Amino acid sequence: MIDDKTAKMAINTLKAYCQQFDNCGTCAIQENCWISLEERCDRYPVSTIRCFPRMNLYMDVSCFVNSDVLRTPKFDIKQKDSVAFRNYINKIFMEEAEKYGLPMNTANSIKWTARGTIVVMFVGDDDKMNYIGVAKCHPDDAFNPEIGIKLAVERAAQAMHAPFIPGYNEHYYCVGNKDTIYSTVNRNEAADALCIALGNSFRTYNQAKANAGVIIKRIERATELLKKLQDEGEE
Repeated sequence: MIDDKTAKMAINTLKAYCQQFDNCGTCAIQENCWISLEERCDRYPVSTIRCFPRMNLYMDVSCFVNSDVLRTPKFDIKQKDSVAFRNYINKIFMEEAEKYGLPMNTANSIKWTARGTIVVMFVGDDDKMNYIGVAKCHPDDAFNPEIGIKLAVERAAQAMHAPFIPGYNEHYYCVGNKDTIYSTVNRNEAADALCIALGNSFRTYNQAKANAGVIIKRIERATELLKKLQDEGEE
């Protein structure tokens, strides 16, 4: 479907195209001009008879630009075939994955595009969740593969570490103490609300176990705050 913006851009493009020529006989779309080539070339000066510049310019949109300009590559995909380049990138990739605690056994998925987009993917320890990070080079910037890898891995880590909020009747794991991880279902009860508020709800047992220390500290701080509020209320 062609929308209004596309139609306007087409008109602006025709206007810009027409202004590039001094001789209408060289125009690639002269047959679609409402003034015949004979009239344009034999009876009137070209500068005053051109058809397309007479069309109104739409100021709220630009014109189409050369597709070759739009598709100028920012990254030479062939670099991936270089052993030295792969070793360089894999080293950065593994270091960043380890820094953010991403599952190292799946830290081997990198996809590149010539337009400067990097996509990394990690598979959770339950083999059910994929954590994806994407970094896209701005059209006005030069492509830097090292920065792109670091941003993509960081965003995958943010996806993995994002709080899990189970829906009603959805299963989750929570920390009871440093040695106990409970498996439960969200019934929207008070205990569930407290767990979710503390970030004490995890998709997998291993995630809950890995975050047990952090959750215990949160519980301790929350307990102290609630006790303080209770004492103030009694006063």
